[in-house]
Amino acid sequence: MKRALVFFVMLMVALVSAMPTHAQDAITITSNKFTSNFRTNLLFQVDAQSSAEITTMAITVQLDGIASSSRFVPEFTPGARVNATYTWNLATRYIPPGVTGQYWWTIEDKAGNKKQSDKFNFRVEDTTKTWKKMSNEKFALYWYSGGDTFGKQLFDRAIAGLNATEKGINANVSRQLQIFVYGNRADFFAAMEPGTRDWTGGRAFSDYGITLINIGSNDLEFGLRAVPHELTHLVIQLKLGDLGTSALPQWMNEGLAVYYETVPPSLEDYLDRALKRAIQNDTLLPMRTLVGSFATANEAAYLSYAQSYSMIEFITRHYGKDKLMRLLDAFKNARHYDDVMREVLSVDTDGLEAEWRKDIGAKPRVVATRSNATATPFPTFSLSTDPNPPPTVARATATPQSVAAAATSAPAPTAAPKSAPSNNPLTSVCGGAFGFILLGLVGATWAWKRLHKTRETWQ
Repeated sequence: MKRALVFFVMLMVALVSAMPTHAQDAITITSNKFTSNFRTNLLFQVDAQSSAEITTMAITVQLDGIASSSRFVPEFTPGARVNATYTWNLATRYIPPGVTGQYWWTIEDKAGNKKQSDKFNFRVEDTTKTWKKMSNEKFALYWYSGGDTFGKQLFDRAIAGLNATEKGINANVSRQLQIFVYGNRADFFAAMEPGTRDWTGGRAFSDYGITLINIGSNDLEFGLRAVPHELTHLVIQLKLGDLGTSALPQWMNEGLAVYYETVPPSLEDYLDRALKRAIQNDTLLPMRTLVGSFATANEAAYLSYAQSYSMIEFITRHYGKDKLMRLLDAFKNARHYDDVMREVLSVDTDGLEAEWRKDIGAKPRVVATRSNATATPFPTFSLSTDPNPPPTVARATATPQSVAAAATSAPAPTAAPKSAPSNNPLTSVCGGAFGFILLGLVGATWAWKRLHKTRETWQ
């Protein structure tokens, strides 16, 4: 009986051994590697083997924050053992540092066997700098120029602004946002995509929840407003979902970002003066002109941001924060701005402006007939959606998938030039998103940065 049992077991082992190997096991991945050579390329490398000749290899890359994935076919020599490398060229398909994602390989051989690898995580790193980091579950700040105190001051202001923004617009930051602070202009432009305008001082890539800003160790005052300003744009993007900041009128997106620069909210002196001067001289800009891109001339740029802040302050005080939250919720659906205003506030843009003008003591304005054309949404701040927008338009785009990014104007130089042009094309920090900066305005370093921002191309 024992002999029969042993014979039976041996027979079963022999039969199992003789069975054909499952197709998934015929192909084996022997090595897998990812290398971040920012800002040249990303390398995805794989070695594989099979009992038959491997004829097909492809890699699928899924970037966090982007709904769709991308499939690429690397060059390789078919054989039983192969190695392949896919090179993601950051000059033609730029993505910023801090981006994370997953990738996986699909391999087939001549015998018809197929294998899909596990999903591997990766992160794009700028290893040219020795980064310092402060973070919590919602926000991470990276910097390398300036001491620990410099970084902590930026971080503390950012957290205060982030908390105020979340509460103020009823948003929930469900993933960690990131800001990379580059300490000088050369480093900043070396980290940006080719063709970035020389007046850009920062850019926010809202789909990725990432912002790059040029803040020197001597530009703390600028940074204390720039960082929470850009974070506000990222929070708004999360709040609005698929459409993001492109669903909002420009004055609302920028107004909220200026509003949450400080806790409690406050308008900087030079912007406050610009607003009061316009009220006194009856030169306020029609709010309909601030639905799209802001003007870039110094005074008009200042006034654009000042009016945007003032309108947000008015809505919050006159209608209440609940109505402001409802406005943002209503903008999640692509509709004409006036339709959303009527639904929530019972007035259109012109009616809202009339109430606001009365509240701030300005003269009534003759209202033009509303156009029935559908408003074309675009990203905010000149950190907006076209990477190379004309100086008068604040827009910016990130590659590879249409990723909204915002550009901010560059920080002002330590010493202002003896004479500054009245319309300085270097102005755009947030790319419209963050304020503007006027180069050469005596004692107005932050002002200069804001104007730079006005022209930024933040996606």
